Amino acid sequence: MAEQTGQGGGTGYQDAGASGFWHRNRLPIIAVAIIAVIGVAIIGWLYVSKGIAVRQAQAAAMAQRAEWVKQVDAHHADTVKQSLTLFGMPLAWAIRREMMAGNLDQVDQYVSELVKLKGVDRVTVAKADGVIAVASDRGDLGAPFGSLYAERYLAAEQIVAEETAPGQWLLVVPVMGLTARLGTVAIDYQAPPAALRE
Repeated sequence: MAEQTGQGGGTGYQDAGASGFWHRNRLPIIAVAIIAVIGVAIIGWLYVSKGIAVRQAQAAAMAQRAEWVKQVDAHHADTVKQSLTLFGMPLAWAIRREMMAGNLDQVDQYVSELVKLKGVDRVTVAKADGVIAVASDRGDLGAPFGSLYAERYLAAEQIVAEETAPGQWLLVVPVMGLTARLGTVAIDYQAPPAALRE
């Protein structure tokens, strides 16, 4: 009879064996499955977290760079303004000497040399009445200063250096005589970019 059970119940043993294996090991199998699911969830969470962290780091780096560029631009603008203002002082003295002597030919030579300097786009010199007497662009001769620049510059008593557009500067130099204004010099200047912008 044991033989018959062995011969006829071979699959019974296997069923009982598989069933028995499950009953004996179901807790460890379930634990392993749960651990695997938790592991996959943790890996997914880490992957998503890493992506979020990378995006946050990239955004922070871009914000930091934008702040640096802003600071560099502000410092560069201050440097250009100071340089132009300092440049305007000896220019005013030189133009003053020639205008007091009525020597506009010499002023014209100064203007011709100035416009050759890198970044200098246009130079105009107006007399006290606001009429342009000397200019790097000959088409401007005889035109009113106000047709090119704001009239308020004709009344400025100090050197003015203003950024009219990014990188574009206007230097206005009043030329003062002993008792009255002799004229006004205006220079359009294209400043070189800040080092971080190159």
